[in-house]
Amino acid sequence: MKYECSIIHIMNNEILININNCIGIHNKIYDENDNSIGKITRVLGPVSHPYALAYLAKKDMDINKIYVKC
Repeated sequence: MKYECSIIHIMNNEILININNCIGIHNKIYDENDNSIGKITRVLGPVSHPYALAYLAKKDMDINKIYVKC
């Protein structure tokens, strides 16, 4: 199953996203073309509506939508 995540903030090669609670550490993140662009390194916040910090494979990527597979 593929879930769209809300982008909260992007800085250099780090991105903060709002995720579904089935997503965990080391899950890959994908762009709209299903290309792997990074991975989740931390899960933050309450259990029902967590945030995740992910590292992008490249700096200064033009990202409009982020997807995570569960």
